[in-house]
Amino acid sequence: MKKIFFLFLFFTVKSFALPDHVHFFFISPETVSIINEIGDEEIKFSKLTAKNITGGELDCVPMGDGCFNPQIGFVEDQSKSKPIAKEQPAPHRTINATDVDMINCEKGNYFDIFCGKAKKESGARAEVEVWLDTSSSMRTVDYNKDASYCERRIIARKFREGCGEKVNIQLFDTSIKQMGDLASACVNYGLNDQKRLMRWINDSSVKQLYVFTDIDELSLELKDYLDSIPSTIYGGDQKRYTMEDVHEMTDKAVANYCK
Repeated sequence: MKKIFFLFLFFTVKSFALPDHVHFFFISPETVSIINEIGDEEIKFSKLTAKNITGGELDCVPMGDGCFNPQIGFVEDQSKSKPIAKEQPAPHRTINATDVDMINCEKGNYFDIFCGKAKKESGARAEVEVWLDTSSSMRTVDYNKDASYCERRIIARKFREGCGEKVNIQLFDTSIKQMGDLASACVNYGLNDQKRLMRWINDSSVKQLYVFTDIDELSLELKDYLDSIPSTIYGGDQKRYTMEDVHEMTDKAVANYCK
């Protein structure tokens, strides 16, 4: 009898812990220009040089490292020009999940970009929760030269402004933490851990969970797991989803659950 009671308790807790529904997005890169798909060796460039000018009908008077043509001016001789040495870029220092966990979240710094919100959350069940992937692979689908601005920032802002206190926004790689300021959503570093991700979903008690990651995270194990719980998969082998599609779905989610 006692064993039956504990089994009943276990399944009751487990069923409550899962979100009512998981909306899982595998985001693909935007369509690239066809020139990016052509190898460098296939692209031909035409450049005006002293050699092809002097070999033609135009007069080109030798001068310095080239020659002077009265119609087009000075033309350099590439055979005499010195190759420009390429500077080796300095390695970028990245911060992994372990480093993030070691950052001291002092009182008054609850919204530090790496610390996240350190305040203890209430035990109330949230209406909507948004998980944004900040691992390095997200660079392929959401990169901006300005590290403080990206598409994930806009998504987070839409949820915050549209849902207010009804939404809780988390950032994840190999760890998960509450988002601080909007710029923290644009970080691209670290790896992902799918087993942890599935465990976090199991432990979540939110009503509607939105998870945004890139197409590279699609695996058979993760797909089978999502098929076994109340979820909808966007992208992957079903349909190609880009950031443009994500923005459209974000607007619908805010309208459905937060208005």
